[in-house]
Amino acid sequence: MTIEIHNPELEFIIQQELEAGHFASVEDMLLQAFRTVRHQPAEEQLAVKALEAAARIRELRKGVTLNRPEGMSWREYAHIGHKY
Repeated sequence: MTIEIHNPELEFIIQQELEAGHFASVEDMLLQAFRTVRHQPAEEQLAVKALEAAARIRELRKGVTLNRPEGMSWREYAHIGHKY
């Protein structure tokens, strides 16, 4: 099989990794990359999902404002109606 790389940045990264001795060959590098992607730990998958959820929440909150009286701190506003 022949694989051509047309992205100069990717080619540069591959050359750097090989020259640094991190991988013996391009094949070793690709194999490690695919193993990493396929066997991504569940914690990392959850982290990705959490980031996606946070982005969605930010999108939903766009334009939402709290009509806090001018001069009142957020702490005071949050405690309206609370008995200390």
